[in-house]
Amino acid sequence: VAVAILVPIMTPGPALAEDHKNEIKGLAFNPDQMTIRAGDSITWVNGDPDRHNLRGDGFESKEMANGQTFTVEFPEPAQIAYHCIIHTYMEGTVIVLNPDGSVPPTTAGEPEAPPAPSTTTSSTRPPSPLDGVIER
Repeated sequence: VAVAILVPIMTPGPALAEDHKNEIKGLAFNPDQMTIRAGDSITWVNGDPDRHNLRGDGFESKEMANGQTFTVEFPEPAQIAYHCIIHTYMEGTVIVLNPDGSVPPTTAGEPEAPPAPSTTTSSTRPPSPLDGVIER
């Protein structure tokens, strides 16, 4: 009688997406900067008696009364600034890393490449009737 033993092989899969909370309280986003992974979402919860309306690159909430929420999923790495349309001084930033938590490559802050050398010649003076004449 042969007996087979099956051993499960554990391989790391993609991390499950997380929902992060951001409380709006005291006319501020708490915290005002959040770092998450691509695929995660953020749920803003209005804990203020004031109404708020969030706007960022690619999203905008409706006016949120006290206790209301607004959720956004961030599918790709990016750095996204957002603010409250009603209280424009309320600002925040979402930093979205790669799904594995690594920082995406960036060219921000790197020096620009120098311009390629010109292959044409130009003159800043107009042509002269003596151009091409060789004195002897």
